[in-house]
Amino acid sequence: MQYEIGLNTERFDRLLQKLLQAFSSQELLTSFGETLLNANRERHRAGRDPEGQPWKPLKHPNQPPNRRGGPLNRTGRMLQNLHYQVDGDVLQLGFDGGDGRAAKFHQEGSKAHKIVPKNKKALAFMGIVQKRINHPGLPARPLVGFPDADKRLLEIVAENHVKLAANGV
Repeated sequence: MQYEIGLNTERFDRLLQKLLQAFSSQELLTSFGETLLNANRERHRAGRDPEGQPWKPLKHPNQPPNRRGGPLNRTGRMLQNLHYQVDGDVLQLGFDGGDGRAAKFHQEGSKAHKIVPKNKKALAFMGIVQKRINHPGLPARPLVGFPDADKRLLEIVAENHVKLAANGV
């Protein structure tokens, strides 16, 4: 007695092609970028670091109140300059533009320092005019990171790519 089994691999081949397409680095990294951008923007709006802890308060006792609900949100420019970029198989998330330099000081903090005018005789800050200002420095208030919560989000994104590819066959 003999049995013959024939396999039609056409559907399986299509599934493999769809999976390869779903996991093309460009497409997947773009989805990762959007997910991380949204997660970081939400933490930023909430005034929390990547681990979910509230940002440390500023040291200056006369700091004017923020009209937009927290540190770094007064003008909204910081969030406008947060973006991601996919280049080949590399995803970068960070700040650029006018606030790129300021973002570094918020991410890492800064030491106390003196501020002196470069082109004028005096500085005007918070209604005070002085020849120099003793800046108390900034506490580190991390803006961007890659915590475990973000890793879990990316796992979900990858799973969704697989499901969409498998359902599309």
